[in-house]
Amino acid sequence: SLILLSKRRNSAAGAKLAMNSFSLAVLLVLLLASVASGQNQYQGGRKRRKKFGINGIIQEGEQEITAKDLHEAGILTANDVRPEDQEELAKTRTQIVAADGNAGAESDDTRKPSMVKLPGRDQMLMLPDRESVLKFDFIRDFAKPEDVETQLEQRQAAWWGRLFVEDFPFSMQYLRGHFGKAPKMGPYTLLLAEPVIMCNTILFDAALDNVAKVKELKDQGQDVLLVARRGNCTFGEKSILAEEVGAAGIIFVNDEDGVSHPAAPDVREFDSDFVPSMVTRHEGEYLVSYLQKTGGQTQGRLVPVACVEQPKNIKTDKFCLPVSQEERDFEDGLHYGGVVKVKPGNGAGEEIEVDFLSAHFGHPIPKDDDLVFNLFEGDGCEALGEAANVAKNVIIKRGGCSFHEKTLFLTQAGVENIVIVNNEAFPDRPGVLDKWSAYNITSGIVMVGSQDGKAMWEAAKSSEDGTVSLSFAADNSVRDDMYHKLALLVRKAVGEEGGFPFKKKRRKELMAELKKEMEGAGVSKGLWGAFAVAAEKGGVKV
Repeated sequence: SLILLSKRRNSAAGAKLAMNSFSLAVLLVLLLASVASGQNQYQGGRKRRKKFGINGIIQEGEQEITAKDLHEAGILTANDVRPEDQEELAKTRTQIVAADGNAGAESDDTRKPSMVKLPGRDQMLMLPDRESVLKFDFIRDFAKPEDVETQLEQRQAAWWGRLFVEDFPFSMQYLRGHFGKAPKMGPYTLLLAEPVIMCNTILFDAALDNVAKVKELKDQGQDVLLVARRGNCTFGEKSILAEEVGAAGIIFVNDEDGVSHPAAPDVREFDSDFVPSMVTRHEGEYLVSYLQKTGGQTQGRLVPVACVEQPKNIKTDKFCLPVSQEERDFEDGLHYGGVVKVKPGNGAGEEIEVDFLSAHFGHPIPKDDDLVFNLFEGDGCEALGEAANVAKNVIIKRGGCSFHEKTLFLTQAGVENIVIVNNEAFPDRPGVLDKWSAYNITSGIVMVGSQDGKAMWEAAKSSEDGTVSLSFAADNSVRDDMYHKLALLVRKAVGEEGGFPFKKKRRKELMAELKKEMEGAGVSKGLWGAFAVAAEKGGVKV
């Protein structure tokens, strides 16, 4: 910058350029110095634990642990704390411990020591404030439906479960933390942390920019679970900050394959009902991308689950279930369907309502909004590229390739919502062979039956601009399990595996059983229309 200044000393533009270069150079030097200083004094998360041996002997032999050693490990002793340091320490939330085991002797900190000097030995041990709250005891049988007390005990003992996000077409597995409490029975507000890493990457200190939003939601009576990526700072540091600002817990998104129980040997015991948990990287990043797209918050439930090989207290054909009857009823009540209102693009023509079923993958399709859909004339089985002139919302026919290929190509072309018209009478839930293979498909995806899809197609064709307006609403009377049973009963080849049996008497018995089940469930008008079609195809009258 000095050379530039000397060469262009007579040029105002040159001087301005030189000053800008000089400022950038100074800023870069200060930034590097800050990073170097921060790395010498503090390293967050796994890096710090690896370097300084948390939970193990960090130094042995004759050499004495000095305050400098502790400072380099990011730890201050209680004897080092001066009154004028308290305000700064409160900001940085640096952990205060005492080398002699008397934490808080000269400070207001009441936490148990996590660093203790062994009597008569030049050793320093770094220990967790408490052992894991998880016992990993296997539940031998589910409690009886009326035994609420035992169900609550089993909820406290469960160390894993399923995260149900509102309108999501699938659940995610979570693992509970080694600290904190079990989740409550009921919904939480899921809020994306800002920054999502929830850590200052220069100072390696827990950070949260949307504190005001957490407090606003809490004032409204909502229990907030922050969604934050793992890394840079420890689980404990992020959890302390989250609890301080009023969050009920954190869902950590793993930054490597697999999932583990978040551990926090570097923090005090939580007195509140703070709920730490972790989800896999793939599922967690899928949730993060959805929250980033939809305003940063949604609703969700953490449902503790256990696996019992041969349960005796409840009737079920499933191996792993929620441990409480209330949450089993909640899970059974999820049917991933709804009703869509169809209006021609020019406003002319009659409005109709048809049933839809959500795919087993993809983001939830927006509800209660009028979305303009275009017809996609091809089969969508070739890569279109980002430069392709494809509408944001499309109606496309099934066939030509797998659901995975079709929806992936459309997503890559920028399509946000997809309606697939089935080639059979009833809607089904499109799926993929491996759930992980569809985590890069972020479009909302639903399916309608062939006749309903034809009505949509004709409505779009009859409009002036070739579009149709669709408004989706979730409706649990649209039962995916009932549609699946009807689909099995009307397979094209009579007698095909899972299809109608050859004997008419047996076909009639099956239809009668299904009708009784549908009456008891209070199913949608569309399902009763599908039942009539199935009875006709089966050649029976019920």
